[in-house]
Amino acid sequence: MTRNDMLQWFVLRVGLSGPDEELGHTTNLAQLCQDANKQCFPCERDEVLDALYTMPREYAALIKYVFAGEGLHPVSFERVRNTKDWTDYFASGDFHVKVLPAGKAHFQELSKTLAATAGSSCR
Repeated sequence: MTRNDMLQWFVLRVGLSGPDEELGHTTNLAQLCQDANKQCFPCERDEVLDALYTMPREYAALIKYVFAGEGLHPVSFERVRNTKDWTDYFASGDFHVKVLPAGKAHFQELSKTLAATAGSSCR
């Protein structure tokens, strides 16, 4: 299992820990980095960004809610994924990680692989 796989597993786990399955779990880049370092292994901000960027869209929806007009509106990461400024999406503020059915299945597969791997440090 690659480090990117482990970080994607971690992001999916964060998404699944949310109290609201409809919206997913609210987090931000700094919190994800801090928690990944504490709960899994030392990693850099760019590694977490890479895991978010390469997360297949069928596994998780990454959504920010922004004020526009008369209220909050969802903005999907998919709108900016293929632009040169995609990192700005995660640079400030919170976003939601909503794990989709394919992501739940992938999370379970990765969990089995992690459990079978001796010395896995993620908890």
